Amino acid sequence: MIQVTIQLLAFFAAAMLVIIGIAGLLFLDNLIKKIIAFTLLSDGVNLLLVAVGYVEGGIVSILLPGMSASEFASRAVLVFPVGIVLTNIVIGVSTTAILVALAIMLYRRYGTLKSSKVLKGERR
Repeated sequence: MIQVTIQLLAFFAAAMLVIIGIAGLLFLDNLIKKIIAFTLLSDGVNLLLVAVGYVEGGIVSILLPGMSASEFASRAVLVFPVGIVLTNIVIGVSTTAILVALAIMLYRRYGTLKSSKVLKGERR
């Protein structure tokens, strides 16, 4: 029987978020819903990176006094994925703000948020 761990659940949740995000980007016609799908996709990638860096019973990645290098290497949580996630959160917020601003401009110009009508250039 498969032992269910927090890390395995995080991988499953990340996969579901990525799948939902990609499906939303491909199949939804409303631009706001596409922006939400993009955010879900980004959150799924962030969760995947956090799950990769997770170490059960892990410690902060700081070499404490009296700790051997081998113990530190086996118990320390990976720092790189956390740094990438923090950077991705900042970039994601900025990208989402720009996408919402573009959606507002497109709505003002075309009077609709349907991407099929915006791509055809149909105005009000």
